[in-house]
Amino acid sequence: MGKRIVSPPAAARRAQALVQAVEDAVADEVATRRRALYEVGAESLLRLDVTVSDPQANRLPELEIGLSLKWSLRTDRAQDCRSQGAKLSALRRGRMPHFAALTMEPRPYMLNLLGGGSGDVDCVYHLHLPALTQAIEDVYGSQTNKNAQRTYSNFQRLVEQRRLRDYDELVKYAVSL
Repeated sequence: MGKRIVSPPAAARRAQALVQAVEDAVADEVATRRRALYEVGAESLLRLDVTVSDPQANRLPELEIGLSLKWSLRTDRAQDCRSQGAKLSALRRGRMPHFAALTMEPRPYMLNLLGGGSGDVDCVYHLHLPALTQAIEDVYGSQTNKNAQRTYSNFQRLVEQRRLRDYDELVKYAVSL
């Protein structure tokens, strides 16, 4: 018959303690990540560039404004903003936050791709709309070419329908919250 071990040797107790410490650390990490994912909310999954939220008593903050920053546009990058807006709408809980794009894009065609009325983006804020408006008038306003006239009228429509707005308007809106 073999010897009967009453208590494990010191090395076995130490190994068990180390294993338990690792298991506890992993459990804490999992709990922390789950808590963070719950508290962050689905809006962060959209990878919005700028967000403005309203703190709520005894609740998580409520998203008021979400912005996608696109300093210049390519057709694929304009599509990113629109898909973010569609996802935001689908993932929202309660009232839809104001979702817009912020850009310095000078080309009317590209601005129309983004703010032309798909509904995915509330509007497009331009960093200096007065200067852009003047440049568009200077370049397209006096041309008789049909394409130039169409470009000019599409740009005017974007501004008149408030699909294209000046950055200062965004600042005033955000400050008023």
